[in-house]
Amino acid sequence: MFLTEVSRCRLDLGLVVDTTKSIKEENVPKLKKALQHLIQQFDISEDGTHISFLTFAKKSILHNKFNDREYYSEQAILNLTSNCIELSKPTRLDLALSKANDEMFIDESGQRAGVEKVMVLYADGRSHPNTKDFYLDVVALKVRALAIK
Repeated sequence: MFLTEVSRCRLDLGLVVDTTKSIKEENVPKLKKALQHLIQQFDISEDGTHISFLTFAKKSILHNKFNDREYYSEQAILNLTSNCIELSKPTRLDLALSKANDEMFIDESGQRAGVEKVMVLYADGRSHPNTKDFYLDVVALKVRALAIK
């Protein structure tokens, strides 16, 4: 079920996105559209939802923090997410989740007291064989197709 109007809930919403070659180049437009659709469901503003964006492959890149004021608008977040998807390899999901925990969802990055924290993970469900498996025990990945129209 999708929201029919912009959600008025206040969130610190962390988007963690797999940008590995296993996603496949032909799926990048679908990934961007899925991100766009999710972002458009929220009131992104100084007093509303704040979004932090992280991409991962071999390295994890935190593109912005919750307290980066220049990203307190829907258009700024849409521009950021549409311009930061460049495929590479290998997949290090474990390192991405570690970075989200250690650098994204912390007070110094603008995580707000009294505001719900949510992480949305876009991944194909696979990780590198050298993955530190303790993170995979925490995140049970179930892959299913989602049609974005």
